[in-house]
Amino acid sequence: MIEYVHMSIGRFFLILGIGTGLCWLAWLAVLLLMNPGTDSFLAILLFYLSFTFAILGSFLLIGYVVRGLTNQTEMPYKHVKSASRQAMLFTTLIVIALVLQSKRYLTWWNLLILIALLSFVELFFISYKKYNK
Repeated sequence: MIEYVHMSIGRFFLILGIGTGLCWLAWLAVLLLMNPGTDSFLAILLFYLSFTFAILGSFLLIGYVVRGLTNQTEMPYKHVKSASRQAMLFTTLIVIALVLQSKRYLTWWNLLILIALLSFVELFFISYKKYNK
């Protein structure tokens, strides 16, 4: 039987903040101690993984704070849900753009297509939530 553990918002963000800080430290360690420019698979993998988790956590924290300040009528768990979804989409945009740039494939129209695709994903979630209450 699966038991669900309930965690307060404060504890969740404390753990998220510590984890995000550790991811930023890991990213800095990869930059300083390894050379991702050497095309070493491990260095590139660690660079993108640590960077992805660091900006994901940062965007989630920032998104939650902005939502909490601008919309105080919703319950905090709803802020977490939408902030995490948008943090994932924005992180995806940045990481894919970085990968494309590292291969010299990033152009303005590639970036525009990527932004349009991720915008459609966000609009889908917004409309799905609106019509399936």
